[in-house]
Amino acid sequence: MRNDRSERDLVWPDVAKAACILLVVMMHCGDHILTLPWAHKDELARAWLAINGFVRPVRMPLFFLVSGILASNSILHPRENTERNRLVRPLYLYLAWGVAYQALIPIQDDPAWFSASLDNAFLPILLLVVLSWYLAALAIYYVFTRMTLRLPLPVVLTLCAGLSVLGTVYAPDLVGHQHKVLRCAIFFVAGVRMKEPILAFVARASPRRVLPLCVGYAVGALICLRANTFLLPVDVLAVASGASLCAIAARRVAGLTAPAAWLAQRTLPIYLLHFLILPVLAYATGRWGGPLLGNFWLGAAYPVLAVPLVVAVALAVHAALMRVRAGWLFDLPRPGRLLERVRPGRAATADVPAAPLKMAA
Repeated sequence: MRNDRSERDLVWPDVAKAACILLVVMMHCGDHILTLPWAHKDELARAWLAINGFVRPVRMPLFFLVSGILASNSILHPRENTERNRLVRPLYLYLAWGVAYQALIPIQDDPAWFSASLDNAFLPILLLVVLSWYLAALAIYYVFTRMTLRLPLPVVLTLCAGLSVLGTVYAPDLVGHQHKVLRCAIFFVAGVRMKEPILAFVARASPRRVLPLCVGYAVGALICLRANTFLLPVDVLAVASGASLCAIAARRVAGLTAPAAWLAQRTLPIYLLHFLILPVLAYATGRWGGPLLGNFWLGAAYPVLAVPLVVAVALAVHAALMRVRAGWLFDLPRPGRLLERVRPGRAATADVPAAPLKMAA
């Protein structure tokens, strides 16, 4: 049965995007436990490593599935600004923030920016090692999806499944986030080319239908966690479970719609800025946490409790940067607007300013 509702009428993708960004922030908050003098921090770090590993099949695969769904119309029926929004913009943001991360929180201790050696600070950016990797992945997936549009869907999905297997098998040998790019391609492509069947499947979600999916995902995730590996069937079950649960929540919790939509439109600045906020939060907690750091249970809850604070600070910093006209950090500058800034006295009568772009990931 065909579902003709546009993405504007869909609520569950907003819930999914909001949930995924919160899970990403929580994961990185858990990674910071070892940087703080919590009581029994080694045990806490191992526990959160297991929790984040269990949730791992949901986070980015579901994020890319929703991104593919939201990008589907523009990719299948390209418009004048499609290439700019889907290719140039994410690549620009990836490079801009890749340089920023390397300057502020470099992977190497002393990166040499212009050397011809392995210490060259641009090398991690080129190898998809830096933290803004998902932006490059969006551009890569756009090109891949466009190149394979004329191929039958089963062939493309089989190819993507092969990429996922390669990403899993060679994950220990690949640097940075390369294996994630390989593993998640199938979900973006499915979102683009299977939008209607996916929407129809999620529209039929009910507690009775989702329970077997969740059980299958939980068992598979525990197996992957124990074997320290990834399995595509588990990722598929995780995404199906996550999308279905988001749809059920959107239907049954009326108050969830507005905040989820609001947060879903702000995933980009939260993602980009939270990496810079976490070290500051860790320093402040270690400096002024005092007796609180001796509380085991508070340490266990730290990654959850820190999420709303990190998100609030990220949005406040984003608002401040936008006020000082640093929007180029979050969107590809338009040449016309740059000229207006250079020549502020000249009236802009030729073009009507475009609406702000929104990152669908």
